[in-house]
Amino acid sequence: MEMNLIKLVEDFRSEDACREFLVDLRWPNGVACPRCGNLTISRIHKRGQFDCDACRYQFSVMAGTIFHDTKLPLWKWFIATYLMVESKKGMSANQMKRTLNVSYKTAWYLCHRIRAAMGSVATEKLSGVIEMDETFIGGQARYPASHRDENGHTSAALRSKAMKDAMARKTIVLGALSRTGEVRFRVFPDRRKGSIHAFVKAEIADDATAIYSDDLG
Repeated sequence: MEMNLIKLVEDFRSEDACREFLVDLRWPNGVACPRCGNLTISRIHKRGQFDCDACRYQFSVMAGTIFHDTKLPLWKWFIATYLMVESKKGMSANQMKRTLNVSYKTAWYLCHRIRAAMGSVATEKLSGVIEMDETFIGGQARYPASHRDENGHTSAALRSKAMKDAMARKTIVLGALSRTGEVRFRVFPDRRKGSIHAFVKAEIADDATAIYSDDLG
């Protein structure tokens, strides 16, 4: 199905349209109980849920998905997913915050969950010409008022310490992009040789034509 941002907004402007799309996507052969597999299901329209006629388990189409327990409208999830898939250079939480008019915390959560979902469905390793890099998410430098002089300035030493503290709070994400458009992301505790090599072995095929990155040894 071809999709662009305008068509996405037109087709999924309501929660009902989003839910029905997810139902068809998740259960193309009819709604099935995730607990017992029974196909005889009743709908609870007011709550947007289903009720299994066999085991009486009540569930929604979002149960067990990245949308589980979300308070954010599904159309915003759909737009966020589209933007992340279509953005070859990636999309930061700050960009997502401005685009969807949500808080930074919500934008970070969206990006994190969508990247995790994208990584979980990627079965084939990247091949061809690959571009690799890392990014740091979160953690801002903080300069307490008690560390400033009478003019409100902070010394170079304290600025350096604040920056190091901020870097320690950041999450490291390694990414690889095939020039055919496929992308892989993974969160790592560091960017040492072992972590980077593990990422390459897990996500990039042995017959990849070339891997381009920055000057990090």
